Amino acid sequence: MANHETRPGSWGKIPKAKRQPDGQYLASGRYKTLEGKLVQRMRSGTTARKAEDAVLSVFQAMAAEDKARAKAAEAKSSTKIQQGAEALFAEVVENWISYIEAGGQALRVSTAYEYTRMARADIVPALGALTLGDIDIKACADFLHGIVDGGRYYAKAEHNRVILSNILTWCAGLGLIPGNPVRQVAPLPRPRKKPVLIVEKEDMARVLASVRKHGEDQLQITRPGPRQNLDIPDGVELLLATGMRISELLALRWEDVWIDQPDDGSYWVQINGKVGWEQGRPMLRHDYIKTGIKKLDLRISPDVAAMLRARRANERRTNPNGAIFPARGGAWMQLNNFRRRWRIVRQELDIAYDLPEEEQEVRGRKQERRESCDIATATPHTFRRSVGTFIGETVSIDTAAQQLGHKRTAVTVRSYLRERQEAPDSSEHLASVMYKRGRPGDPSVSQPS
Repeated sequence: MANHETRPGSWGKIPKAKRQPDGQYLASGRYKTLEGKLVQRMRSGTTARKAEDAVLSVFQAMAAEDKARAKAAEAKSSTKIQQGAEALFAEVVENWISYIEAGGQALRVSTAYEYTRMARADIVPALGALTLGDIDIKACADFLHGIVDGGRYYAKAEHNRVILSNILTWCAGLGLIPGNPVRQVAPLPRPRKKPVLIVEKEDMARVLASVRKHGEDQLQITRPGPRQNLDIPDGVELLLATGMRISELLALRWEDVWIDQPDDGSYWVQINGKVGWEQGRPMLRHDYIKTGIKKLDLRISPDVAAMLRARRANERRTNPNGAIFPARGGAWMQLNNFRRRWRIVRQELDIAYDLPEEEQEVRGRKQERRESCDIATATPHTFRRSVGTFIGETVSIDTAAQQLGHKRTAVTVRSYLRERQEAPDSSEHLASVMYKRGRPGDPSVSQPS
């Protein structure tokens, strides 16, 4: 009888035929098709041997038919691969673009647009004149590694690797090529880690107070154009209080915050979406629950909750989305709009934020450390890194990763924590070994006179 070890296109041992009441012998057995399905066949004969041979003949005929069918499919596949290998890669890329634009892959419209743009701008000019069969490991490696020129364009090379791999995986799935050669390309070089620029913990209050004062002063100035508001100071305060991304900040709705005298005395902000752009459409809000990304609850202080209550009380704009930071007309605010307004504020605060020389001397800072908190270089993401570094150094890296919503602490350490510039004081521990004396106050070891 066939068992789980029977190969497709074959059969197992045929059991001995059994005699029936009418004197005939009945034999049966199982055959495994090329698709892995077990089928049973029975035949009878005047003797046990004849019945078993009849079953065997049936299985041999089925195997011959499956072998011929597999050979025909292999020849057809070989022809298809040969024809596909002769196609120009530029045509293949355009067919792939039509496939993803028609929704063949689960990509957001903005992602499909970016894939299309980079495929036509980078991949087609470099590889489009080759046939699909010429796109081998060497061709892929030369193209991808060639992008990294003089220590630049690391991100561009990685993005092209993803897109080229996507195209060739699609081709392999259609049987046009035997496999995806990008997977065997040597890893691309990685850039040297850049210093993580942050606002020092000693300066957070000073930065926030300066930004707040600047925003309130602007409210007193009468000028043509839209009425001034507190979007920037309120946004900076919430960024420093949570470490959320700017896209998540602008996606916050009043229904996502708990700021009205909760029963347990705690206040919360829930991160459950982000704003994003899609071709041909206005700024949209992408719900994390729909995209499979987990929502994140972050506790905020009573001071931040009070700021949000004051902002809600002073709301004067049309706001059909219930956004905490709506654009004019009630649409979702664009990321570049917030960044542009922040750049204006930080430029006007540049001189005011420079620390007096005597204050630098009191703090004993080195010049390069002071540069890490220069307001003229701060971006909204600087505040996120500042929160990650502060929590990582004062609490733990695990807590910092949870606050930032990272699944792995490696991401937190690599991009969101400033490298420690001053080691903990271990001088007494080393002295106890070097000079064979105990630490101060240790009665078991004599102290030097």
